[in-house]
Amino acid sequence: MRWQILKKGLDLIKEIDDCVLEAGNVAFWWLGQLGYVIKIGKTIVYLDVFLSEHDDRNVQPLLKPQEVINADIVIGTHDHIDHIDREVWHQISISSPNAKFIVPKLLIKSISKDLNISEKRFIGLDDGISISEANLKISGIASAHEFLDQDSNTGCYPYLGYIIEGNGCVLYHSGDTCLYEGMYSKLKKWGSLDVMFIPINGRDAERYNRNCIGNMTYQEAVDLAGHLKPGLVVPGHYEMFSSNSEDPLLFKDYLEIKYPGVGYWIGNHGEMILVKHK
Repeated sequence: MRWQILKKGLDLIKEIDDCVLEAGNVAFWWLGQLGYVIKIGKTIVYLDVFLSEHDDRNVQPLLKPQEVINADIVIGTHDHIDHIDREVWHQISISSPNAKFIVPKLLIKSISKDLNISEKRFIGLDDGISISEANLKISGIASAHEFLDQDSNTGCYPYLGYIIEGNGCVLYHSGDTCLYEGMYSKLKKWGSLDVMFIPINGRDAERYNRNCIGNMTYQEAVDLAGHLKPGLVVPGHYEMFSSNSEDPLLFKDYLEIKYPGVGYWIGNHGEMILVKHK
């Protein structure tokens, strides 16, 4: 399957910068996998962006790290290359010198040291912890990839999702995760979500055997969306690597039949999507 790129490079940066949002609106651009640029009010968030060159990529990077000159916040859900892209974060820290980096707090020391980014630029989160930064409130939600792991010494979680609140909108980005007991009720506390970004590539023994850790199946992702009924659900993590993929139309068909009325977006890389608070 061929994946279309609508905008990339400095043209994409200009569109992000020029986007003016009214109260109650949010815009996002899909960069591939579970990576998005999200604009909330005037704040620009780069979340799980995967910009490194890789021989097995089906979609080439839409941005060079030196082009990322407008980041206010850079967020990573966990320490895998397609979520915290260690190859490019140092350059992003230079290209966007005022950006703060938000990661699971368990990872700060190693990432700061390994990538030569000052610890002062990091904010650590964990399950149930919230912070305010750049006119946003950001809260950590534990993710299970494939297990709901916790560090034995600190009790901290290495895999997180994030709730982002700002400009009258509420978004949830799950990071890589499977469903786990208590996840539905935990997310229900935020009430009506405007946008939900979730993976659909699933998991199986063959992938696990080669250390390709899995996520929700498209059916499980549909049920999560149907339970929470967000304004818009955005499936991802299905197109970047042929060895770890899924057909998003299966998600679409199942959602439409089982939970009619739940909005979804399946579209192109580098396409601007505007969402209004419902």
